[in-house]
Amino acid sequence: MKLNEKRLVETFLKLARTDSESYDERAMQELVEKELQDIGCRVMVDNAGKKYQTNAQGNVIAFLPGTVKSAPFVLCSHLDTVTPGKGVKPVVKKDCITSDGTTVLGGDDKAGVAIILEILRTLKEQTPAHPPVEVIFTLSEEVGMFGAKNLDYKKLKGREGLILDNEEVDTLLIQGPAVNTIEVWIKGLASHAGVVPEKGISALEVAAYALGQMKLGRIDKDTVANFGVVKGGSATNVVMPELYLKGEARSLVNEKLAKQTAHMKACFDKAVKRFTKKINGKTCKPEVKFVAVERYPAVRVDKKHPVVASAVAAAKKEGVALKPIACGGGCDANVLAGKGFTLPNVGVGVRDCHTTKGKLILKEFFAAFHIVLETLLSYKK
Repeated sequence: MKLNEKRLVETFLKLARTDSESYDERAMQELVEKELQDIGCRVMVDNAGKKYQTNAQGNVIAFLPGTVKSAPFVLCSHLDTVTPGKGVKPVVKKDCITSDGTTVLGGDDKAGVAIILEILRTLKEQTPAHPPVEVIFTLSEEVGMFGAKNLDYKKLKGREGLILDNEEVDTLLIQGPAVNTIEVWIKGLASHAGVVPEKGISALEVAAYALGQMKLGRIDKDTVANFGVVKGGSATNVVMPELYLKGEARSLVNEKLAKQTAHMKACFDKAVKRFTKKINGKTCKPEVKFVAVERYPAVRVDKKHPVVASAVAAAKKEGVALKPIACGGGCDANVLAGKGFTLPNVGVGVRDCHTTKGKLILKEFFAAFHIVLETLLSYKK
């Protein structure tokens, strides 16, 4: 089908110039609402914005009726950008679009939003046979997928489709890790480090012993773990009484994540036993509070899934050798996967998207439009 390249670029530029840093997405929410209404979609906004701190009302959900009987095909992108993302001045070059270097461009994920809007316009204007389309534009993806986590899922019927939130157009993300955030509070026993250190229990030593027993870094091909935050201590002459650590474990396999998290807890349990001792005839032991909270679940789409196969075939028509791959990061696809959605993540042509050097490669941007549209047109369930 024919792509109106000029209009697609103009839509992206309009989106890029609209401020939408995370938690400050109201203007983008209202803009895409109007765009969707002008196209002729049925548009709803949920109340996700009331469930956490943002100035937006909620996620934008739109529905375009199909011309063939099928379950809806889902298209999803997010509305927010990272900082610095206010006052973006996009610069159009021969083969790409960049910012002026003082802000991010916002191609993540306004390129995805622009493609979805142009697909809807194309379906309305060129009237090909197509399934119903459900669109989800989420809030605050960059800071924890809060829009997706608070999405009103009762408003959606489709469960398969594509997320447009990947960089290179020749990669299709079909696996992403589940992640547990881990916080540990250690309470030892203070004493004068220069006079009676033996009467103290160092929270730092407890942590060091536990970490020394622990598997961290690359655990296996699917699993990694790390502690990146440590807080404790106030004076060099005091045996450290308290320490706080924050880290994470992530794995492409849920069972491996559970095993790694249990292993990390067991190491702290061993440390408690190791540093339990008698002080003035009384048994004293350190206290450890270990809390693991799921940040988001894993994504795992079979390479043979029909949507994956259709996307690969559509890319081939565009001269793109699309590779279904795994990634180590998370996005809305993870949260939606936990709700029963199957949404491979397609690239939209952005590079260096979280920096002021970010750019949108037009050739890939246009190819992404065709890949997503052709995948949608071939869908029937």
